[in-house]
Amino acid sequence: MKEHFIRELLRLQNLIAEQGGRVEQAITQALEAFNTGDAALAESVIAADSVIDAAEIRIEEECLKTLALYQPVASDLRTVAAILKINTALERMADFGSHIAERAQEISRFRDDAAPERLDFSTMSELVLSMLRDALAVLRTSDTVLAYRVIDRDDAVDNIRHNNKLFAVQAITRFPSAAEYYIACIGLSRDLERIADFAADICEHIIYLHSGKIIRHSL
Repeated sequence: MKEHFIRELLRLQNLIAEQGGRVEQAITQALEAFNTGDAALAESVIAADSVIDAAEIRIEEECLKTLALYQPVASDLRTVAAILKINTALERMADFGSHIAERAQEISRFRDDAAPERLDFSTMSELVLSMLRDALAVLRTSDTVLAYRVIDRDDAVDNIRHNNKLFAVQAITRFPSAAEYYIACIGLSRDLERIADFAADICEHIIYLHSGKIIRHSL
């Protein structure tokens, strides 16, 4: 029975790793669509979200079957519980990727000359993508040192979001005709901040999995 359970755990871990790859691709492409105004790429990201949703449901069902069949305890139970929570986090990240793609479609219809002062999202995007990629690396390798480093970066993303919102609100008063653009930028900042939050959440789950420590209310 133990050997069967170990094989099932490995299968669940492979499924969640594959889902992580899909989510990373979706968010990367969504940001590319926003930065380039590629409406077709944005549409492909939105369409692909249904694949991620279906995978999320499948992983949840497989986790529940594993719990019912093997009734794991202690660290084995923590492993399945962590996979369930990470599965939810990845699906929510993909949702925010779709939001970004929708904003890319909005921006693609907007005239560049209407918003002479534009926000530069390169630093925020790179920071969030680095958190996502490192969180997925933590998922693969169980590197808790890297997990803490990912969590530590979350405050920087929060600060950038705050500054972007202030800039956009002030810019709307100067360029009211560009309000649609600046509102989309506020939304993009929020989406990126939430993706960073979920990357940090994944790392917290991995830390819990390997140490039994719940740190989300202590950092």
